[in-house]
Amino acid sequence: MVIVTDVRWKDEKGDPKVGYYMDGYLMQNMLPIPKFLEKGYDVVGIVSGHGKVRIGKSTIAQQVGYLIAWLCAGGKMEQDAEGKFVVTKRPTKDVGFGMDNIVFSPDELMKKAYKLPKGSVLIYDEGRAGLDSARAMENINKGMQDFFQECGVLGHIILIVLPNFFKLHEDYAVARSLFLIDVYNDENYDRGFFNFYNELNKEKLFFFGKKMVGVTAKYMQTKPNFFGRFGPWLAVDKKEYEEAKKLALAKKRKSRIERKWKKERDIALYLMKKYSGMTYEAISKEFSIILNEKVSPKTIRYAINAITHEKIGIDKDEVEEDEEDGEEDGEDILGSTENVSNTPD
Repeated sequence: MVIVTDVRWKDEKGDPKVGYYMDGYLMQNMLPIPKFLEKGYDVVGIVSGHGKVRIGKSTIAQQVGYLIAWLCAGGKMEQDAEGKFVVTKRPTKDVGFGMDNIVFSPDELMKKAYKLPKGSVLIYDEGRAGLDSARAMENINKGMQDFFQECGVLGHIILIVLPNFFKLHEDYAVARSLFLIDVYNDENYDRGFFNFYNELNKEKLFFFGKKMVGVTAKYMQTKPNFFGRFGPWLAVDKKEYEEAKKLALAKKRKSRIERKWKKERDIALYLMKKYSGMTYEAISKEFSIILNEKVSPKTIRYAINAITHEKIGIDKDEVEEDEEDGEEDGEDILGSTENVSNTPD
């Protein structure tokens, strides 16, 4: 273990500290990242948790994230005459790592990528339970796809944190990422242990492990490059982090409920149209009266199409009417707050 960076903080007793402990091999693998970034390559790392939650993924991700941000800000660590790694140069600019660099959804990741300066470290922390849901992982992988298509050229360092490495799509688990840090408990269920896989071993682990049944069997298919320990130091305030994570999870739960309500509403509209014989225009008038807000026939057609998946034909009169009302194609004003999928997680 070596002390990395020159960050100043206080321990639980209030005693001042400089730097924090990190496994020496892990630190050395992070040192080349600024030069790698300068060459225009993507820098993506993955932190998984052996298929489990609350075992320290976020902790080591913050430690690695801060070190990378510190290095990108101009800090340097080199070996002295005795071969010991020490800080030889302090950052020449603000390290710029805090709660602003930690997000809990692909949408947040994309927003922060545009907001933060080039070369920032972003931690996408998807450490919630329930990721075995096929729909949940589909949304995450789709979010990653959208992010790299739009923001891959912005030159950021992305750390993806999630319980199970094998749930990621091959593009990000293998092709786009540089390394994998897999966190695990020891036989006494103590936290603070990890395995490190470089690009080659990470690829072997993914393809060999995919063929196995059971999380333990999957992670045993390839030996790590090295293993090590990590401490409890956090780069951000623990209470602030936990509160932000709690709010993010509550927002996700609310979104799932809203998607369910939207699907139920669309089904009701479909049945109403099918069995009552009412036209789109008649349904839109009734909804406009109830909501005390203009709802166009086209909006009703889009809602019903979400269930039938039929090709929508728009009449000229409807287009002109929508332009007068200021509606855009597919706008949903029937109660859903987001343009989201109809399928709940």
